[in-house]
Amino acid sequence: IGALERDLKRKKWWEFQKAVHNLKNKNRINVTENHDGTYILEITQVGKNTVEKYDLDNLKINKPDEWDGGWRVISFDIPKNKQAARQALLAKLKGLGVIMLQKSIWVHPFECRKELAVIANAFEVEPYIYSFEAWGFDNDKKYKLKKLFESQSNLKLE
Repeated sequence: IGALERDLKRKKWWEFQKAVHNLKNKNRINVTENHDGTYILEITQVGKNTVEKYDLDNLKINKPDEWDGGWRVISFDIPKNKQAARQALLAKLKGLGVIMLQKSIWVHPFECRKELAVIANAFEVEPYIYSFEAWGFDNDKKYKLKKLFESQSNLKLE
């Protein structure tokens, strides 16, 4: 068991070194060696920007000054073996104010492809998600969607 434990520690150390090397090569961290053999790892501005970009807790869909009248439609068919990822995706979509049109079809009035890409990447479901813009809803459905969004988000679509 002792040998197995040592192998595991070596493997974890090697994985850590590999991760540090990758982050350094991508200019996300700076690594400085001290005289005593220890290291200082500092995040670069590129690293800070990357963290900010993928910060799911602070992710939001920006409201433009004026609504263009279109709807961003998000459709997905996520396999059963990724059920936890599907639930996490749905929770995040709801949290961002995206409204359910049908079980696997959600809509939002503002541009949100970048935010969707971040979420899909984080939950590893990119291949199962499609998004597009829709402009031709029937007037009564367009009105209902608009009112539903306004009631859920406390924002007015003008």
